[in-house]
Amino acid sequence: MSDDIDALLRRKALELVKTKMKETTPPPRKQLTDEEAIQLVRSITKGEKAGEIIDNALALYRPYVLAVFRKIADLHMQGVIKELMDHELYEILLRAGFKVPVKTEIKIVRHGREYKLGES
Repeated sequence: MSDDIDALLRRKALELVKTKMKETTPPPRKQLTDEEAIQLVRSITKGEKAGEIIDNALALYRPYVLAVFRKIADLHMQGVIKELMDHELYEILLRAGFKVPVKTEIKIVRHGREYKLGES
């Protein structure tokens, strides 16, 4: 009789542990596709040059940059990153080893006239 009670108590304790494990384990997140990761990075990146940086990075280093974008999207979904500025995205890519060219213009205003660098 005491063996039956011990077995019943063990079984109940095991069931209780299983239900606790199910409650504490977060549900598995689905893997983002490449396009979803790119769209998410586009939506959280702010700034004038953000689109240009993303487009140039994808044009030059697409298979490699997708892993970086996927990680940024994953961190955003976890709540670690809320938004990125364009210079921060550029810095992340630069530190990862991706030199992304960005078109820059230097203008000098002198006596009300604009001169582009290189003009006389």
